[in-house]
Amino acid sequence: MSIQLFLIGYVIATTVGFVTYYINIKLMWITIFTLMPVVFGYLFYLYLKKAKCIGPEILKETNRLVILWIVLSFLFDALFYILMVPILFNQKPNWTFFIDQSPWIWLNYTTIFILGHVSRFIYLKNIHE
Repeated sequence: MSIQLFLIGYVIATTVGFVTYYINIKLMWITIFTLMPVVFGYLFYLYLKKAKCIGPEILKETNRLVILWIVLSFLFDALFYILMVPILFNQKPNWTFFIDQSPWIWLNYTTIFILGHVSRFIYLKNIHE
């Protein structure tokens, strides 16, 4: 379930990123950092709700999910933007992708960490009401 929800979020983020990139790169980052927190925050919350975490397990499960999603995001970004996109456009692999996209790409991973824990707080608030 955690990978399925991540893939939903990643497909939405990648689609939004591509569409807005061709309009303006600044618009892409603005859109990613306004729309994606809502999408990924909801997906984190949905996971916790479906997993029915209780007690101290909530923090452990949130941390596991956050780490998994950051690692998956990093790996998918590397695979997709370093290898696949350049190959599709008949270019050489873009080995400097993470440097080229600094600091925004790293802020994106930090946002995943924050969203996981904000979603956990919202989940905790809702189960205690």
